[in-house]
Amino acid sequence: MIKTVREFRVWRAQFCFSPKGKIAMDQMKKLQQGKNEFPYGNLESSVLQACFQAFKFEIDKNELDSRRRIAGMQFSKLSAKKFGRRKLPNIARNSMILYLTTFFRFYTANKSTYEFVGKKVPNFGEDKPDVVARFVNAIFRKENLNGASIRRITRRLNNEGVRLAHWKFSQ
Repeated sequence: MIKTVREFRVWRAQFCFSPKGKIAMDQMKKLQQGKNEFPYGNLESSVLQACFQAFKFEIDKNELDSRRRIAGMQFSKLSAKKFGRRKLPNIARNSMILYLTTFFRFYTANKSTYEFVGKKVPNFGEDKPDVVARFVNAIFRKENLNGASIRRITRRLNNEGVRLAHWKFSQ
């Protein structure tokens, strides 16, 4: 546990002071909070936690479990059959996109926001795909996504019935 906390602190410092990470954080700071109980401090820590988990995720050490969960996402029975036992491409990136989109929707919503795990991306609030794209491009160096591609990915995952789940790591 201590090793992970230290590792997170080092990663956070490197990310927040990298050029792409700094731009992404600055754009997130400019978001307008809706009338809800999700303050900016919680948004920042939640976003950094999701980014760190996506950065650290190793597909070789993980696979779909009995509840069709992997990397913070739960797949429907239909989509799990579609993939079978093969490794899912870009699973950490897609999970990060869903989480950040959800966090930004909750932060900008004018509704009360409590629990989101196990639900699809909410319809209220603003999803801010350009800000999500900045974070994805900062975490995954080989990616070059824009707002339109983020919208397309979230729409596809929603149509496939993918829901948010708790992150689970195999050691």
